This record gives sequence, C-alpha cells and structure tokens, in this order.
Amino acid sequence: MTLLAVTVGAVVAAIAAVSGAGTCDAPSVDPLISSGPADVVCYHLVRTLAERVGIATALVTAILALTVVGLSRLVTDQARSQLPDRSR
Repeated sequence: MTLLAVTVGAVVAAIAAVSGAGTCDAPSVDPLISSGPADVVCYHLVRTLAERVGIATALVTAILALTVVGLSRLVTDQARSQLPDRSR
C-alpha cells in the first residue's frame, strides 16, 4: 500500500510540475511587450506547489487504501459470524 501511495503521489507531482512549468515562460498577450526569459521564481513556486500536491495525494491515497482494507475486513468478519457453526 505504501508503494501505491508513493507511486500515485510521485506521478501527480510530476504531472503538476510539468503542466505548471509551461506557464512560467508563456508568451505575453501583447506582441509589443517581449516576454523575456522564463522566470526562475515561477519555476520554484510551481515545483514547491507540485511537491505539496504530490504529498497530499499520497496521503489521501494511503488513507483511502487503508479504509478499503479495513472495511473489507469488517465485512468478511461479519459474514463469518453469521455462518452456522460447523465445528461439531
């Protein structure tokens, strides 16, 4: 489960970083104003936010996976308790 959460978090962080970094060097709307080089501060901001989104997604994935496992165990334990006793 940990591997699943880490993998999902890493994929989300990578996708967020790639999709957000494209806006840092976007051309300006006005053709008379040059857009200049890409902004380094923008790249750092996008990378930091992408890491935070990745960590949050990994945590939510782990919580959901643990919830599903717990609920499945609860359901199977209840189903077993309703079965007739066959030990005799």
